[in-house]
Amino acid sequence: MALFARSGIFSIKWVLLICIPLLSVGAAYYLITTGDKQFRSTAQLATGFTTDDAVKLSESPSTPFDVNTNFNNIIESMGSVPVLSLVSYRLMLHDLEADKPFREYDPIKGEGSLETEEIVKSKAVFKEKLEKFKTLNLFDPNDQLLYRIIKGYGYDHDNLAKTLSIHRLAASDFINVEFLSEEPFLSAMTVNAVCQEFIRYNKTQKTERSSESLEFLENLVNEKKKVLDDKTQALNDYKVNSGAITQDVENKSKYALITDYELKRERQTSELNSQKLSLNSIDKTIETKKASLGRLNQDEIQVVNARIVELKRQINDLQNADAEGNRQRISRLREDLQMENSRVEEVAKNKQTAEELKGLEKQRDDLKLKVEITQSDLSNIELSLRRLRSEVSSNSTRQLNTSDYEREVELASTEYINAQDKFNAAKNKSMVIGSSIRQVLEGQPSYSPEQNDNVMWLGIIGVGSFVLTAIGIFLVNIIDPNIRVGTRLEKATGLKNLGSVNILKSKDFNMREIFSDRTANREYEVFSHFLRKLRYEVQSAEGRVFLITSTQTKAGKTFLIISLAYALSLVSKKVLIIDTNFRHNSLTKALLPRGRGENKKLLRKALLFEEEEDELLVEESKDGRAMQDEDDAVARMQKARTKASIINKTRFVNVDIIGNVGGRDSPSEIMAGRDFKEMISSLSQQFDYILMEGPALNDYSDSKELIDFADKVIPVFRADTAISNMDKESLKYLRSINGRLMGTVLNYVRLKNLSY
Repeated sequence: MALFARSGIFSIKWVLLICIPLLSVGAAYYLITTGDKQFRSTAQLATGFTTDDAVKLSESPSTPFDVNTNFNNIIESMGSVPVLSLVSYRLMLHDLEADKPFREYDPIKGEGSLETEEIVKSKAVFKEKLEKFKTLNLFDPNDQLLYRIIKGYGYDHDNLAKTLSIHRLAASDFINVEFLSEEPFLSAMTVNAVCQEFIRYNKTQKTERSSESLEFLENLVNEKKKVLDDKTQALNDYKVNSGAITQDVENKSKYALITDYELKRERQTSELNSQKLSLNSIDKTIETKKASLGRLNQDEIQVVNARIVELKRQINDLQNADAEGNRQRISRLREDLQMENSRVEEVAKNKQTAEELKGLEKQRDDLKLKVEITQSDLSNIELSLRRLRSEVSSNSTRQLNTSDYEREVELASTEYINAQDKFNAAKNKSMVIGSSIRQVLEGQPSYSPEQNDNVMWLGIIGVGSFVLTAIGIFLVNIIDPNIRVGTRLEKATGLKNLGSVNILKSKDFNMREIFSDRTANREYEVFSHFLRKLRYEVQSAEGRVFLITSTQTKAGKTFLIISLAYALSLVSKKVLIIDTNFRHNSLTKALLPRGRGENKKLLRKALLFEEEEDELLVEESKDGRAMQDEDDAVARMQKARTKASIINKTRFVNVDIIGNVGGRDSPSEIMAGRDFKEMISSLSQQFDYILMEGPALNDYSDSKELIDFADKVIPVFRADTAISNMDKESLKYLRSINGRLMGTVLNYVRLKNLSY
């Protein structure tokens, strides 16, 4: 890691994370520092919506909703086209009349150049429109010219609204008007013009609406007054013609008497009911006392006295007979005697009850007299009421007609009064229109430009670009299914990654130059580093025979085997490459190119094959007759084996190869009848390492047949591919080969994806 850091190799991710924020901050800094200076001016309006110093027509309090609605209406009105059009006219008149205008006409903004005479003539039209509150009609060619002039100066509604800010100051009664421009005096004049023109426009609009309302209400009042006069005259005429005036006075007197008699009747009825209730109560009390008093005197007095005498006699007899033995009976008789004596005492109280009874009887007689008097008064009142009602009923027909006229007069009078109240309220309101809104702070030119929060904005831009870049890189990593790096391969396969091999973009490279190059070629340096790392893993493994295979085709096994063999040869290790990939004999083609005059022995079904012959070691005699003796053929084959070896030299020192002729036969078919395992064991005594190549596991079963001859198996994966379902099936098989699986190698890795 330190080696590559010193060599200047950094991840493209970190380059992006550092460079993009720096470039963003640099560009933002340039734009901020080179931009035009802006000057701010502020004016302030007081509305009177939240204070009590304004003239009010009613005492009803304003709700928060009403206050917010009023503020919103004012803010929208101040930023509307009619108000800002008036502001545009004032600014245009200033620039056309002043010796030092704020701005000059810009042909680009005005969509073409204009004659100076046309601009000068427009001044009178601007004055007229300012006085009469007229907006531009873009369907009118003359107004189109005016709009081009205003737009050329940058005073049109859209340009003004960009830097104009109108807002309520917190929860106060004030509205702030702010404007930013390149000229301090232009900013001051603009905010003052917005406030003044809004007040003038608002007052004029309300006055016009109020005048229309007053005229309408005045006509309504006159109309209601005429209706009331007509109804009153009709009522008076009817009363004169029908004599209802005298009858009306008489009826009113009789109605008063009837009302008075009815009140008296109610009082007499209430008093009569009260007297009857009292009389009934006294009668019940008298009856109760009489019953109690009579019962005591007549029934019990004699019985009680006789009982007392008898009890005394019994007590004396018992005491004389046996006082001690009859003690309990004597005690009971004495209790009875005491109770009878109590009843005698009650008789004494009856005297007081008799006196009370006399008083109650006197009260009863008085109440009976009062009841008779009250009933007589009620009879007289009823007679008077019947007489008065009889007299009034004779005038009922004429009175009904008079009442109809009076109701019509009353209704007309109510309508007239309501109309008069509305007229007076509208008239009073028109007298105080616009009095609550006033400008309390005039905009002043600022002599120092706006202090932009440069540091804050630069920080926000830097952090924002860094975060966005990080998110982009993260999303790319999440979305991209390719393996790319060794850590993702380990996570996807669950197998140890022995190392990675980066891709070499250069096609014209020499293996010796890669390991001997001392220049600043990063590809070569990283490639040689990874091969040395892979060589260390191979040397540390317990085994000499290695099967290099893959799950997919074109994983780069051939190049990896050649590179690994060369790396092992650099440490004086003898390496034998056996091209057991009969489907694609790319190792044979790379290390044993076809040459003239050479006889190369290659693997085939009979294990040996001479390129110049089509049949396996079957020669013809000089006279063209085939040898018919099979034993002679076998003898000749043995003789050929002794004379020529299937091991061929390569251009690399200490690196030999056993090639194959290719074909569609599987290893088990080619090795049939031959002890290939014994041959491998014999060759491992001659060479330090034997490297075999197996076809892709997803497509062929050849590698499964070769695994039995290998000590360790190394599957190779390509970095720019993803793990497929077929790969998962092949990986499941590799995990089941009982400790022979050494680990994976990731090929074709790009330098930008390597993290250090």
